[in-house]
Amino acid sequence: MSRKHVLILLVLVLVIGGIGVTMFKRDSDAWRGPDSRLGERVLPKLDVSNIAHIHIAHKKEELNIVHQDGVWRVQERGGFPADPALISELTFKAREWKIVQSEPISEAQRPRVDVAAPDAAEGASTLLEFRDKDGKALATLYLGKKHLGKPPLQVKGFDKGQPDGRYLVVGANPTTLLVVGDPMNNVEPKPEKWLAKEFARVDRIKRLKVDTGEPSMSYELSREQEMGDWVLAGVRADQTNPSAAVSATNALYQMAFVDVVAGMKPEQLERPTTITAETFDGWTYTMQVAPKPGDDAHVYFALAVTGEAQRSERKPVKDEKPEEKEKRDKEHEERFRRLEAQLAREKSFAGRVFLVESKTLAPL
Repeated sequence: MSRKHVLILLVLVLVIGGIGVTMFKRDSDAWRGPDSRLGERVLPKLDVSNIAHIHIAHKKEELNIVHQDGVWRVQERGGFPADPALISELTFKAREWKIVQSEPISEAQRPRVDVAAPDAAEGASTLLEFRDKDGKALATLYLGKKHLGKPPLQVKGFDKGQPDGRYLVVGANPTTLLVVGDPMNNVEPKPEKWLAKEFARVDRIKRLKVDTGEPSMSYELSREQEMGDWVLAGVRADQTNPSAAVSATNALYQMAFVDVVAGMKPEQLERPTTITAETFDGWTYTMQVAPKPGDDAHVYFALAVTGEAQRSERKPVKDEKPEEKEKRDKEHEERFRRLEAQLAREKSFAGRVFLVESKTLAPL
């Protein structure tokens, strides 16, 4: 190869390398912006342990989640417990949010990326505020539009990219627009999204009575043993439809609620059907189901539980070894503790009205 060819190749390498560097810089600048703070934390001084109140607002919607007596509670739902997993996810993520883009922004420019005041007529932000137990703001953020990443494929429906971050302005620095690598999909002032959704699990039913107020539409099922056959009151045992009986009782174990109806008491329910379930644990569930006017997809639901967690004595297994005895004793005690916790949680639902999907209770 001649010296001339070597020089031409060298020039080509330099040109191609320069193009690559330019493209890399262009892509990096698309994230970093002119006022780069790439990699810094958004809230470097936030102490998660001091957060006792989470306030989220947008337009006329508002959400307040407050830590009271060791439990996070949703004020807009009468102090019903919030989902601790969602709270932990938000607070610990907030501590680790890092800046992937930073640039100056004026007050007039803020509506363009939805980081104006949360009650602004145009470009309103979602306000996220962390407060301490005295109500003092620890951090104030104005969350705007979600940042869309480059689409992985040129496929219809994905051509605009997927959310991979979010624009925001920190209250303490209102002239800088930031992007963090978290779209914060759950940060909305919708109380029903933040509720702890673990509900009652009516299990090991011994007797089930459904009273609609109309004798022809009411019935009672019972069984003498936990694994025994269900018998419909008033007919022979062989006339009971076992599949229908199992479906009805299983529905009470698979219950879930959509929302808590704030400001409504069980005694306010109109034309309720009363469902009573007695269990082999000695508990009695009394439930009321009433139609929700104008909404065939949901019903109002209330329940109360009576009874106590009974500590039973474990029967020893023949010829069990000391280590086996210790293991079985521990498992027996753990089961009792679980029953105690379940009963305490389910008793806390008394006095509230829930919104439940109608299809959940249809088998009853």
